[in-house]
Amino acid sequence: MVGPELTSRQRYILKAIVDDYVATAEPVGSRTISRRYIPNASPATIRNDMADLEELGYIEQPHTSAGRVPTDRGYRYYVDRMLEETPVPEPQSLIIERVLGAKMRQVEALVQATVHVLSDTSRLISIMLGPQFEPASLVRIEVVSVAEGRAVLALVSDAGFVEARLVELKPSLGPGDLKHMTELINGLLQGRSWEELSRPGVLRGLRRELGGYESVLDDTIEFLKSSLQPGASQRVYVSGAARLLDLPEFQDIERTKTVLGLLDHETAVLSLLTERLASQGVSVTIGRENGLAEMADCSLVSAPYRMGGRAVGAVAVLGPKRMDYGLIFSLVDMVASSLDELMDRLA
Repeated sequence: MVGPELTSRQRYILKAIVDDYVATAEPVGSRTISRRYIPNASPATIRNDMADLEELGYIEQPHTSAGRVPTDRGYRYYVDRMLEETPVPEPQSLIIERVLGAKMRQVEALVQATVHVLSDTSRLISIMLGPQFEPASLVRIEVVSVAEGRAVLALVSDAGFVEARLVELKPSLGPGDLKHMTELINGLLQGRSWEELSRPGVLRGLRRELGGYESVLDDTIEFLKSSLQPGASQRVYVSGAARLLDLPEFQDIERTKTVLGLLDHETAVLSLLTERLASQGVSVTIGRENGLAEMADCSLVSAPYRMGGRAVGAVAVLGPKRMDYGLIFSLVDMVASSLDELMDRLA
């Protein structure tokens, strides 16, 4: 709900307040607007319009300042009615093109590169919902000894993801045993999806063949389940969380902990981004529009990316409501469009 239509001067004043507050992080007063934005209007005239904007719920007065700042409604009006996309500056554009233009054969490498470059270019937190493919199947498993009684169990799926976890081994197992075990697992399971692997006969066969390797068998089965079952490839990736500490509105440690705590809850973030998959392009949610109390002070700019025309994941930038929406909108759009092309190549 946007509310009553504003006069042209009220719109100009609201835009000036948003733009100035985004640039300075300082509440904006009538004299500032008169001096920087509307020199032909007196501070008194501007104050009257600001009073109307405040009454309509577009701006508010912080307790410690005589100036005004935008409310969620004010930001929403700005984004819906006044937002002008800012072209991605050439330095950031070149960085994105260089990073995403590198030849990456693994989806995991592409996802990691994307989430980092989006944080680096936006100077905010980037979040990525990893691609959701059709149920993955096993390409191969490797078991590599790293210390006495310990090994790394590495799994490669046809979705392009590589995962690894540390497992405990019997001290008596030597390199030859590990090689034999790896050959048995790959011979039995290669090319199978979790739907196939979870059939009782297959698991019984695996237990029978690996009867001498009980110490790693249950770890292997659990690893396969968590990595290959439908939905397992849909993961949340976050980069740049520490950037919050550089922002004036997050100098309050409790406010910062609230947002960082949310980022630690993958299920909540997964749900937040999954809702964006139905969007046809870049979407912006502001403050309480996000539906989470932890994000009351934040905005999320997101877009889905596609493979073969189907939305398989999403990219997003999370930052303060006081963000440069025009630039962030353009960055997210550029990265999502690049991913569309890259995903089609990997398909």
